[in-house]
Amino acid sequence: MATGIDSEDMLKAEATRRTCQEIRQETRPEPVRIWRRLCVAAALFALPVSAAPAAAEDTDPVVITYEVYFGGLHVLSAKAELDRTDQRYRLSAEGQTQGILDFFFSWHGHTESLGAFAADGPVPLRHRNHGYRGERVRKVALAYDGTGDVAAVLVQPPPDLEEVNALPEDAEIGTIDPLSVIAGLSEAMTQGDACSGDFQVFDGRRRYDLSVTDRGTEHFDANAYSIFQGEARACEIEYTVLGGDRKEKSKYVKTARDRIVYVGRPLAEAPAIPVRAKFETDFGTVMAHLTSVTAGGKQLALNTD
Repeated sequence: MATGIDSEDMLKAEATRRTCQEIRQETRPEPVRIWRRLCVAAALFALPVSAAPAAAEDTDPVVITYEVYFGGLHVLSAKAELDRTDQRYRLSAEGQTQGILDFFFSWHGHTESLGAFAADGPVPLRHRNHGYRGERVRKVALAYDGTGDVAAVLVQPPPDLEEVNALPEDAEIGTIDPLSVIAGLSEAMTQGDACSGDFQVFDGRRRYDLSVTDRGTEHFDANAYSIFQGEARACEIEYTVLGGDRKEKSKYVKTARDRIVYVGRPLAEAPAIPVRAKFETDFGTVMAHLTSVTAGGKQLALNTD
């Protein structure tokens, strides 16, 4: 199975390989804009959080696309792929700014996780997250030891500790990457469980505690933004950052609340997937709408004519 992870990025020479302890001790200036967090959050919300059982053999990935709006303005396009069997998983997503946001803050990024399923949940193997703005590139790569423990961390450029809070000691111990959290929720929901759980998450730059709470179901009528109509389950997302976050928070981050991902099944050949996502701020609402899904040789797409 192709990993999709560049070995050059993951494990270069030992001189460029950084452990979490080394990262905590390094500084380098790096401008970070307030919109980056919104874009990354929207791309994360666009990932699948449930999957139907699959056979051990390889299957075609489920491909889904979303358009994201902030305060009614089109700000981001996202595409996600879910490729899994009963033994392993691969989740990937990519996003790119759109509209007026792209004019002032052109950005695109890609994130991906690979892992295996064990009796007690997902065991991550590799995780990466690349973001691009102009000639500036931010890279994170995590490698695991086969049992779910972090073995190596690559962060380029390293964090500027004048701008971000330091990571806690042993930040990576007992954690899971954010996309493997999605895989764990997938398995739980496949077995009929609610979309709920508490997770200790490390993404290479930030350490945070994530809580997912099931808020029941909601009915959605057809509209011009989404292909989905019908019942969807509301999954509320809350998190507490323990390190790696910016010291000076933007007004959008400070006031963000009511983060909800709605999970439904728009196509019988596809698993349950997020069909809508939203979170509120004092300055507008972020909304992600499902615009297409492809699975089992069938496609359901928004008519843009």
